[in-house]
This record gives sequence, structure tokens and C-alpha cells, in this order.
Amino acid sequence: MRKFFLVATAAVSMFAMGCPSPESVCQTKAETACKKVFECTPDAVKASDAFKAGYGANVDECQGKQEAALKCGTIENYDELCNDGTNNGKEYQLGKASDCSDQVLEMACADFLANKRPDVCAQVCK
Repeated sequence: MRKFFLVATAAVSMFAMGCPSPESVCQTKAETACKKVFECTPDAVKASDAFKAGYGANVDECQGKQEAALKCGTIENYDELCNDGTNNGKEYQLGKASDCSDQVLEMACADFLANKRPDVCAQVCK
């Protein structure tokens, strides 16, 4: 009975708070990437025209560029977030995505710049 109560309470809490929209999840993905890129990239590189062309001059510009590239404004369901060429047709795992985002933000810059990603990130699209 206690287990049922805990599950029911969690479900009600989730309903009350609401789930993020697929578009906002996409925006968070862009924001996470941009925060980490700007945190980890040396200032000399960030000052280059090539970097600015790809990522913008700050996190907000980067986020706008990434949201456009990811087509966040057209995302209608979570599974579309897996349509990246390698994960097409897979199901998007919202909880794993949240864990991935948290762990990416906590990564050491050396690992991030070496293109290493937390294991949970590979579990987002299943």
C-alpha cells in the first residue's frame, strides 16, 4: 500500500508541475551545450571570427543558433528529438535526457572538449 501511495503521489506531483514541452526540452538541450561550450572554450578561440560564426558571441546567441539548427520551433513530440541521423525512429527518454544534461554541466572541461559524454547520454534515445 505504501508503494502505491508513493507512486500515486509522484504521479500527481508530475501532473501538477506539468511535463516540459518537447520544444522546451529541445531548447534546454541547446542551452546546455552552449553553456558548456562557452565555459570550456579558451577566450582566444571565442574571440575568433570562425567561433563567432558557428556559436555566436555569447551563450544567448549560441542558444539561438543551436535552437535553429535543432529546429526546436518545429518539434511536436519528444521522439523527434532522436531524429539526428543515428537515432531516427527511437524513443526519447525524458528522465535520461535530464540526467544527461545535469552530468554534462558537471563535466570537466578537458573531457567535454575531448568529446567525451556521460554514459547516460547514450541512453536518451532507445
